[in-house]
Amino acid sequence: MKFTAVGFWATGVSVLVLTLVAGITCISISNSEVRLRNAIKAKQEDNKSEFDNMFKKIAQTTQVAKFDRDSLLRIFVEHAGARKVGGENQLMTWVKESIPNVDPSCLKNLMNIIVSSRDQWTMRQKEILDLKREHDNLRGTWPGNWIVGGRPEIQVTIVTSTKTEKAFGAGKDDDIDMGLQGK
Repeated sequence: MKFTAVGFWATGVSVLVLTLVAGITCISISNSEVRLRNAIKAKQEDNKSEFDNMFKKIAQTTQVAKFDRDSLLRIFVEHAGARKVGGENQLMTWVKESIPNVDPSCLKNLMNIIVSSRDQWTMRQKEILDLKREHDNLRGTWPGNWIVGGRPEIQVTIVTSTKTEKAFGAGKDDDIDMGLQGK
């Protein structure tokens, strides 16, 4: 079998095209892995920031609620005896005059902040887990495992509680007491 000039060029062009396609595929997969790795690292730092923000919102709101409670208690303890002479209605009028800015919905606001912050935190934890899943899929499936499979696995930190870790370690969570009895 003889190769003609046209056959020789056709074979050469075909090999060149296949080499280019393979090279572009390798570069694309490698770049995808780097982008995922960078996104995961950035999300991990973002999670630290969000956790800090959540903690500070809850702590500061708790301080406001404690300040309101302490102010109200101080007014009752220090002044209530002197005003009680005029009757209960006079006492309540005096309390309103003394602390018109005590907001009875402060604890409800605190609960809303806690619930919404925890929900937002949970969503961020799920986002980083999804990015890790995507990265693991890229590293573990062909041709990605052939191209980037030798790169180190990304480690993410998911913040949980000691109670959760114990429950998952044992496979059981029988403790249903929330510690609210008698409070």
